[in-house]
Amino acid sequence: MPTVRSNDIDIYYEEHGSGEPLLLIMGWGCNAATWKPQVPGLAERFRVIAFDNRGVGRSSAPKQAYTIPQMAEDTLGLLDALDIDRAHVFGISMGGMIAQELALMHPDRVDALALGCTSPGSKRAAGHRELLKNITEYNDTVGREGPSLEWFQGFLKRLWTDGAITRSETHLQDFVFSMIRFPPTPHGLHSQSYAVAMHDVYDRLSDIQQPTLIMTGDKDGLIDCENSLILAGRIPNAELMIFPGLKHAFHLEAAARVNTVIIDFIDRVTMERESAVLAPVLATPER
Repeated sequence: MPTVRSNDIDIYYEEHGSGEPLLLIMGWGCNAATWKPQVPGLAERFRVIAFDNRGVGRSSAPKQAYTIPQMAEDTLGLLDALDIDRAHVFGISMGGMIAQELALMHPDRVDALALGCTSPGSKRAAGHRELLKNITEYNDTVGREGPSLEWFQGFLKRLWTDGAITRSETHLQDFVFSMIRFPPTPHGLHSQSYAVAMHDVYDRLSDIQQPTLIMTGDKDGLIDCENSLILAGRIPNAELMIFPGLKHAFHLEAAARVNTVIIDFIDRVTMERESAVLAPVLATPER
């Protein structure tokens, strides 16, 4: 089982494909295996690195409060251990919060940035009060014992469309199996939820200078999709893509479509970067 020592914990990771590195940062409670619907398509173009955040899966789960900046440092340690100077980064939900902090704290390590169904945090975020209410209710009712089957079934309905659940689509099955095979610890879920509740980069969003793609499903029942509009409005030159009719797991339910958007975006970023490097050379007159 491949692990690295990062920020005083063990981080499980896996790699797929080859090419420019693309780091995937998963959301609350989930693990590297949850990316299964997307990895094959992305690995055709990139060196894809997926990992388990602290508190879940096969990574360490210290019994303490977690913070988003701390988890961003975990992520940086993984890049260091793999000798990756710069990477494209795609973060989902809580992973998008970690990606925001990583881009702000270590801008020289992040190339193209993709943020999915996430939030800038703070009480100025859309639906922030409802999010805190959901976190409090979870920790008060099932936090100590861990999610029950009944709770998990209700959770799935907030992630996936009714059609996907009715048809028991393959991507949905992959998601469920990833959680069964590598279940998070109750205290890991509690600590991750604390990190989500405390996240706040609202006033620093204008400092994000990386080319940024923001995506969401317009029926998201966990992170209000209005937050993607806030991110797009406050991050300089950010691009916004909304997937009609999809919920919080839009990236898994429509994996092929989302992969195409991400690949096209990174290809454009790479081409523009290379053109900027070549422009002064091409403009120099021959002697």
